[in-house]
Amino acid sequence: MLCQNCNKNEADNTFIVNWMGTQYQMHICRDCLEQMWQYAGAMGQRDTFRAFTGWWPDKANPRALGESPFPRDAGEQMKRRLRLVALHARLKEAAMQEKYEEAAKLRDSIASIEQEAYLHES
Repeated sequence: MLCQNCNKNEADNTFIVNWMGTQYQMHICRDCLEQMWQYAGAMGQRDTFRAFTGWWPDKANPRALGESPFPRDAGEQMKRRLRLVALHARLKEAAMQEKYEEAAKLRDSIASIEQEAYLHES
């Protein structure tokens, strides 16, 4: 998948961003991430950047696809939403790669989680 910032390099980092109550997955290449780090440093915001992304130069293991940027004790509703975001991303990727059996399983998993959420919220 291409970097969503430069649209040139292969993305090797994925972040979940909550923008005005909606969660998005951002796929960013290492070069763009390092440029963002430099910009954050110029603005005196490296600690904020580190806390928000969970990344900094020379970090051994960046956050994996769908891994939560929130504490483990986050509410069940937030955990469910993060699982759904990750599953939707995997579904989109499976469909693009024409892996229809995998896509069908992911679709069914999404439907099951959404139905469970509906029952708990009712």
